[in-house]
Amino acid sequence: MDEYSQEFFAPRERPRLGLNRMRAAAPPVLLMLAFTLTGCASSSNEPIPVYTSTRPSMAATPTTPVNPSPPFDDETVEPVPEATENSQSAAIVAAERAVTAFARPDLRYDAWIAGLYPQLTQAGATAYEDTDPANVPVRQVTGPGTILPASTEVALIVQVPTDAGPYNISMSRPGPDAPWLADRIRPADG
Repeated sequence: MDEYSQEFFAPRERPRLGLNRMRAAAPPVLLMLAFTLTGCASSSNEPIPVYTSTRPSMAATPTTPVNPSPPFDDETVEPVPEATENSQSAAIVAAERAVTAFARPDLRYDAWIAGLYPQLTQAGATAYEDTDPANVPVRQVTGPGTILPASTEVALIVQVPTDAGPYNISMSRPGPDAPWLADRIRPADG
């Protein structure tokens, strides 16, 4: 055998495997486990509470009466009166004016919205601020408006005939002395 072969075939020291290796690692692992479990244990001598679930009985009484009465307060709310004839006339004029301002699809947006804003409530202005006037199908009012049923001094709907069919204009105002303004202008069938 040559020198290389002797070195290659020479017996080597084997690493510790199997049970010997596990025996060497066991004491530190057990020590760590003991410390961990000791930290989890309670140091007081109080008994551990036992939690039990309690189910409500099927014969429980309802918390809300079957026929609740309205809450009592010292203030009585007055119903909103119906719109007077003068109020209705003013609402019709305001609705026709709003539809006329709305029905100008040939205008640039800036001019169109500037003419429409004075006819609208804040909610109406928000609703129409992103509208492209070129998409408005109405071009003109074709007759007088009429008040639809259930009108009050502060809210009503006026139907206005147009070249694109009848439009319903939701009108409102904060009080009987304020001017009527449009909340919504939409086709009567939609």
